[in-house]
Amino acid sequence: MKTDKDFLKFLPKYLRYVDYIGAASLYLKENFLLKEKLEASHIKPRVLGHWGTVPGLNFIYANLNYLIYKHKCEMLFIAGPGHGAPAVLANLFAEDTISEFYKEFSRNETGMAKLIHDFSWPHSRFPSHVTPSVPGSILEGGELGYSLSTAFGAAMDNPNLIVAVVVGDGEAETGPIATAWHSNKYFNPKTCGAVLPIVHVNGYKISNPTIFGIMSDVELKNLFTGYGYEVFIVEEPNVEKNMMVALEKAYQIIRKIQKDARSGKKIIKPKWPVIILRTPKGWKGVHSFGGHRIEGSSYSHGIPLENPQKDPKQLHAIDKWLRSYKINELLDLKGRPKSEILKFVPKGNLRIGMCKHAVGGKMFKPLHLPKLEKYELKFKSRGEIAASSMVNGAEVLRDVFNLNKNNFRIMCPDEMESNKLHAVFEATKRAYVWPTDKCDENLAPDGKVMEMLSEHTLQGWLQGYILTGRHGMFITYEAFAGIISSMVDQYAKFLKQCMSLPWRKPLASPIYLLTSVGWRQDHNGYSHQNPSFTSGVLQKHGEFCQIYYPSDVNSLLAAFEETLLRKNAICVIVSGKRDVPQWLTLHEARKQAKVGIGVWEWATSHESAKNPDVVLASAGDYMTQEAMYAIRLCKKMIPELKIRYVNVSELTSLCLGDIGKSRNVCLTEAGINHYFTEDKPVVFNYHGYTNDIEHILWDHTTSSRYSIHGYHERGSTTTPFDLKVLNQVSCFDLAMDLIMQAAKKNKAIAGKAGKLVSALHGKIREHQEYIKKNGDDMPEVLKMKW
Repeated sequence: MKTDKDFLKFLPKYLRYVDYIGAASLYLKENFLLKEKLEASHIKPRVLGHWGTVPGLNFIYANLNYLIYKHKCEMLFIAGPGHGAPAVLANLFAEDTISEFYKEFSRNETGMAKLIHDFSWPHSRFPSHVTPSVPGSILEGGELGYSLSTAFGAAMDNPNLIVAVVVGDGEAETGPIATAWHSNKYFNPKTCGAVLPIVHVNGYKISNPTIFGIMSDVELKNLFTGYGYEVFIVEEPNVEKNMMVALEKAYQIIRKIQKDARSGKKIIKPKWPVIILRTPKGWKGVHSFGGHRIEGSSYSHGIPLENPQKDPKQLHAIDKWLRSYKINELLDLKGRPKSEILKFVPKGNLRIGMCKHAVGGKMFKPLHLPKLEKYELKFKSRGEIAASSMVNGAEVLRDVFNLNKNNFRIMCPDEMESNKLHAVFEATKRAYVWPTDKCDENLAPDGKVMEMLSEHTLQGWLQGYILTGRHGMFITYEAFAGIISSMVDQYAKFLKQCMSLPWRKPLASPIYLLTSVGWRQDHNGYSHQNPSFTSGVLQKHGEFCQIYYPSDVNSLLAAFEETLLRKNAICVIVSGKRDVPQWLTLHEARKQAKVGIGVWEWATSHESAKNPDVVLASAGDYMTQEAMYAIRLCKKMIPELKIRYVNVSELTSLCLGDIGKSRNVCLTEAGINHYFTEDKPVVFNYHGYTNDIEHILWDHTTSSRYSIHGYHERGSTTTPFDLKVLNQVSCFDLAMDLIMQAAKKNKAIAGKAGKLVSALHGKIREHQEYIKKNGDDMPEVLKMKW
């Protein structure tokens, strides 16, 4: 093709232009076009950033531009090595996307100078990585390993989108990338777009060679062929032509797979393309200095020459390097790139930086939710019946799928059935594209439940799906949510920055449904008892998180309604899968969900709730069950004890961050006193670590009147009630504490406290002896009713 020849002539000049911007951004604070002799005073006082991956990223971006130019295809770009931000910014500047968002970066000498100056400058728009302030970005690429799974998530249910994702060879050594390659087995070409992975093998990490860099072409081809990909290896000689040809072949393979799938042909193991690109690290930069090879070695990973302000030899080497691009030959008199530099750069909405899917808030469509009244669990008296929140909640999720065909997905690490969510499969199946056995159940290419035993891959899919405007829920055993804690931290950082950018519109909130909770690990043990995920979210992201602890089925339904409609938050729902007593009507649950906290006057009496001796609070279904049974015990043992019971269904209602501020519930001491009184002792039974409650309350109230019960890392494979006894959250422990706390201010109760507490200690000893002998909880525990 004539255009191919023209492109190969165009490419060197274009790369000189963007490579110069990338390199200059690391060093220059003035004299941006080198019109003067380079002086130490022109160098930034803090030389920051990374060079090694930049020229390779520029090369990839330029070739993707040509692919878009030829085929007018819609493309989203993800840079796994996000520290190569100078390359991404240079190309966005070349395509004149940055000025669409920030007018001060116009594509001329003034805008170019500002772009170079502002890179990694304090409080500038563009720090060292591909942050949300960078148009076209949905991944910062700082914490490595998440690019590939995020790309697949973005392409799901986006049939016209191609996501080109660069995976660095250092990043390729991470566990999350290693599992994400298997996303192709779950990816339906009929309804999804395509992911085009480009593995950038430049051979080195910070100070070591990469595994892929050492492997031979044959070994790499065998590896990726085994993963199920059509492999294209691109390298010298003629790397420019080879890359152009490989991309075209990859594009044709993508379109053929999609055409066949969408025309009704049966697709078995579609072999999506992957490109393995070998280029030197720090390509075309400083070749060597001070006895070290720079280009093609780890010395070019970050800043190749770090001290040009004080070392004249380094300054001279940088001057020679930057002048080698002959930048002024590429510009007109106003510092604008000449037309020949932009010949194959897409225009308008085809520009990579203008990809509409990268601003997911603009693509956002709210979910259609079923009417919850249909699913309400009704009862004649409170605590009379027991039911599973997961069994009943699954019916709601089933109908969310029925009402939202291509706008909602569930991610789950092979636990849907274990978590009693079978009803979901009445509406959709597990996604799986490769061949399966006849005995395999609930698998289909068009399934919307993504079950893979890699929490990292699932979280990446979820991020990509939500950041491109859709909705998703991650369902997992509570103990293993911590596997993705760091990924969620990174997502939260990205979201927080998005919220400060007017052009980044609100997104759906990822919902983490944590079930099979630590308090009921019948088949497992200590390893499955870990509520720390919630602690991390609370402590680090409280300003925009929601933490729900529904006490029963109807409370879970209300939590679903709240979280599925909430934007720009991180939502966590902690709810067990076993049968628990039912306390609230749907109307009551919804009312409480609006504020996240409520006084259950019916649990004691009007007089007790109004003027209590002691306040009992709980958060969590099993903790609420024990709290209610503790009230029952106290009513029998010491009926004159007046208890106010407070149920906390949303932990963030207690005061943490913006949610508390907006709801004006317990942010102030006056708000806390409204629920917990001004001076009465409080016994709090909490599902997780007690530090969570301390973290929330201590800034706003007197800690000495609070006695907090929670998980204290005492566990094993034991009976359900024994686990509560071990951690002092059982009804016996709570009843003892209620009596002792009330005795501090009530002399009449103090006179009886010793005998009552001794009797309760006796019940605990009786329990311990019974389970050791019989292997199960005592009948009176198993048959406890409200």
